[in-house]
Amino acid sequence: MKPRAAQQKDILFLLISTFIIVVAWIGFNLYHKMVTSTITPDLQMQIVPIDPRFDTVTIERLKKRISVTPIDTLSGTASPSAPSVTVSPSPSSSPTP
Repeated sequence: MKPRAAQQKDILFLLISTFIIVVAWIGFNLYHKMVTSTITPDLQMQIVPIDPRFDTVTIERLKKRISVTPIDTLSGTASPSAPSVTVSPSPSSSPTP
């Protein structure tokens, strides 16, 4: 049986070794995540942060715009020039004897 001081040194060595391994493992995982990106370089160039400042003058002008209703939606029905489809019966053919 080992003396108590030797057991404490062994436990302390295991704890410190485990701590160093866990910290290194987390560090390598973080480094790997930073280096390997799932966003392509082309998409990375297209991603631009939105400017948090809004142009309030333009927003007020948009609110004051006159609403325009298209002509074809005034009556609420389909336009009169819509084509109609008629089906003509096909000639019946009788077998010849």
